[in-house]
Amino acid sequence: MIFEWRSYDLSVGKALDYLALFSREGVQHATRHLPLGGYWLAESGPLNRIHHLWIYGSLAERDTCRAGLAGEAGWTQGFMPRGFPLIERQENRLMRLQRGSAALESVVGARRAPHAALEPGAALFAPGFMTLTFGAAPDEALAVWSVEHGDTPGALVALSRGTPAAPSGATAHHLLRSLSVSPLS
Repeated sequence: MIFEWRSYDLSVGKALDYLALFSREGVQHATRHLPLGGYWLAESGPLNRIHHLWIYGSLAERDTCRAGLAGEAGWTQGFMPRGFPLIERQENRLMRLQRGSAALESVVGARRAPHAALEPGAALFAPGFMTLTFGAAPDEALAVWSVEHGDTPGALVALSRGTPAAPSGATAHHLLRSLSVSPLS
């Protein structure tokens, strides 16, 4: 499996606009093609940053999925023209799983299921927090990956529920808020 972790820096003050637009007018188009694992807003560390996780069986599957999304009119003519101008910077890591959990296995098993758009008036965020840790992994991590492609090859990336203490050796430890449409929350 290939776990693609994308991080987008959004224009100052536009993160909530982007997330609301994605949750209400983008997720249903994206997940017809792309296998969503999670979607989060950073609450600490670099602000106005969102993170999302996509789970592919192979690079060939990734190419096929992304080609399908490129032909999705609701995405290319609806979401993209309004959402993409809010993005200032993008970063991408392709990772391999080192240690998982039952929660992650459940999300991997349902990764190809499309997600419905968030209903008007529904909460944008799920309750609680998650933590993203670089360089080391808390014992209670839901997933621990190693970066294969990206800026920090070989580095560990861990995702945990709640607010565990930063483990020894951590190079960054960020608090995340899950979107309501996020499978991992």
